[in-house]
Amino acid sequence: MAAPSTAAETEDLRDLITDLQNRIAPLAASPSFVRSLTTIAENMEQSIAALGPALADIETPVSPQLARSVAATESAWRELEAEFGLLSSLQVSELVGSKSPNRSYASEQHAKGRLIAVKRPGGLRYPGFQIDRSEHTIRPVMADLIRVAGDAGRSEASLALWMTSRTGYLDGDRPVDQLSQPDKVVEAARQSFNVQW
Repeated sequence: MAAPSTAAETEDLRDLITDLQNRIAPLAASPSFVRSLTTIAENMEQSIAALGPALADIETPVSPQLARSVAATESAWRELEAEFGLLSSLQVSELVGSKSPNRSYASEQHAKGRLIAVKRPGGLRYPGFQIDRSEHTIRPVMADLIRVAGDAGRSEASLALWMTSRTGYLDGDRPVDQLSQPDKVVEAARQSFNVQW
């Protein structure tokens, strides 16, 4: 912003600053606002502390665009986990109502192409949107979606992130929000994954 050049511009700038101060003052007095800012600052500090050494360990330069892309992808995984869960194999077994929950159920369903598994810290995890919790079953549409993604050369991780992203093929909705219309979601996946540029 250029420095004001006239008395009128200086006065306008003072008025703007005063207006901003008046708007911010009630927020700054709010304990929840202060806690929110403190949390944001702490999260930023932790991110910087973790990213600096990680980037230093990489021998080749990392472009800012690539770093932003990786950060955005990680944020998407965290949002997916917060909303739907990234389940362990035992949790999948429990959610489908197994009377004797075991770890092999999820891996068997994954091997049969009925369940997405993604590598996350701590091992393979299963995005929770795949489980119909009211019916205690894996959503049948998942097998079709996995097949469509595979035919298009897309990974299971790519499919999982697509499921929680808004798409024009569903009028701006996320595929997970349209799972009650499985045919519609499968067709949206087919169109989205097979776009030719």
